[in-house]
Amino acid sequence: MHEEDGYQTRRAISRRRALRGGALGVAGLAAFALACGNDDKKEQGAATTTGAATATGGQAGAATAAPSAEQPKYGGILNQRLPNDPDRMDAHQSTTYVTVWPFAAPIFNQLVQFDPDKPGDKFEDITADLATKWEQPDGQTVRFTLKPGVKFHDGGILTSEDVKAQLEWIITPPQGKVSPRRQALAAIDKIETPDATTVLIKLKRPNPSLLMNLASHYFGIGSAKDLKENGEIGPKLIGTGPFKLKAYERGNFIELAKNPEYHMQGRPYLDGMKFFMVRDYTSALTNLIGGQYHLFYESVFTPSDQERVKKESGGKFEAEAVPSTLRSPVFMNARRKPYDDVRVRQAISLAIDRDAAIKVVKEGFGRRGGYMQPGGAWAISEADLKKFDGYDKPDLTKAKQLLQAAGVTSLKAAMPTRTDFKPFAELIKDQLAKIGIDVTIDLSDTATAQPKLQNGDFDVSAWLIGLNVDDPDATFAEVSTSNAVRNWSAVKDPKIDELYDKQSVITDTAERKKAVQELEKLALERFQIVTAFFDDLPFARAKTVRNFKFHSSLYTSRRMESVWLAG
Repeated sequence: MHEEDGYQTRRAISRRRALRGGALGVAGLAAFALACGNDDKKEQGAATTTGAATATGGQAGAATAAPSAEQPKYGGILNQRLPNDPDRMDAHQSTTYVTVWPFAAPIFNQLVQFDPDKPGDKFEDITADLATKWEQPDGQTVRFTLKPGVKFHDGGILTSEDVKAQLEWIITPPQGKVSPRRQALAAIDKIETPDATTVLIKLKRPNPSLLMNLASHYFGIGSAKDLKENGEIGPKLIGTGPFKLKAYERGNFIELAKNPEYHMQGRPYLDGMKFFMVRDYTSALTNLIGGQYHLFYESVFTPSDQERVKKESGGKFEAEAVPSTLRSPVFMNARRKPYDDVRVRQAISLAIDRDAAIKVVKEGFGRRGGYMQPGGAWAISEADLKKFDGYDKPDLTKAKQLLQAAGVTSLKAAMPTRTDFKPFAELIKDQLAKIGIDVTIDLSDTATAQPKLQNGDFDVSAWLIGLNVDDPDATFAEVSTSNAVRNWSAVKDPKIDELYDKQSVITDTAERKKAVQELEKLALERFQIVTAFFDDLPFARAKTVRNFKFHSSLYTSRRMESVWLAG
């Protein structure tokens, strides 16, 4: 365990190399050791599994933005910008980082998390959070041991019953509630609580993706009492995290205050966090240069804008772009004609110039991709991707021929989308006009725009989709299967469902990758969505911010319990 300045920093010990790549096998589910700690108590737990080799020892490298001699400093408010109000207060019902950053990550803990001290969110980066250890006594049982004495913000003590209630809520939400990630936990048969600090998850089948999903901020644990009384964790937002809700003025700001009874002694360092809702990007950029924010993200924060911020702020900010799971797709509503015709969807793909989209919208901060993260553990090769119409280069002649074959000569299309997606929407509008599709863009905030897609009240929509992790279950269960909450195109194919189920239970990494790639190719062939590009996440950080790393996901490393301000 690494110690620095009188406190112990949690570090994960690498699991077996044979399980690298994010696939969590039956034997591999818990075949690794982890160690975590706090100021005054060192907790260690080596996970074991029947008949499986244990992990090799090997400490992960420390990562910190602070010089080794610099002492952590208490106090200060960390300021950030949001492009609009969260669509709701319960992140379990939401699909946007705008909800997760203020209302989930800082307020709730998960069973496990991706190590915030590492730059990635791979399987080997999973470390402790509410669970001090986990093990797999048999192929379809996972046992979590909870840290004792963890308090909710209202003084109640977290127990295994709270974990059980929250996970069961995600799997089967109450009537009138939506659970976008319920399919990610579909392999769970039942949850048992033999005592207050033990959670037994019984699986219907092997589930290689279980821990990957549980480690994102979307799986924060609320209290069983609040779920029973309110039907959700919002609007009270009573969690166990390092910060708690202090104030929320819609359209203005969200303010969080330090939790003085946080279960990691000596944390958090910050007195609080504040999020400012600023819709206009130009105004937000001006505010950033003026020093109003410590951290900044916007999908269209281009290289030229990054250079401007560094220069005009007098060098007070640093900027970077991180390859990510975020993608910019076009949804086509198959509930309506002619979008139910695959030839029309194929024509739309052929109309989009991916290179131009990356250059114009992102100034190069993007990559070609289909469903899985390009260059990640699961994605098909770029050569294979280019075999699908439009993913190599646009072909307007073929696109028009396909539309004509589908009986379409001209078409008017309503495009609702979020205000902050305007540049991408305008590019798609211009490119579809070249094949005779006249798009009318309808811009609004998340709370107004997203329900239109969910309810099928659109023709096409240019959107940004951020998946919590680069994992097949997380991706296809949220976007592609017949029951996926964000299958907004409503292109449903039993073969996609069949292949999804097939890959989800394969515990051998190489074999699973083959099945995942077969699934990705089938979904691309159906033109269920048309992905223009995968976004590189562009960030800015004030040089006074210490001990914070940007992850490739917008849904990890956002708790800020160990972040501090140097000035």
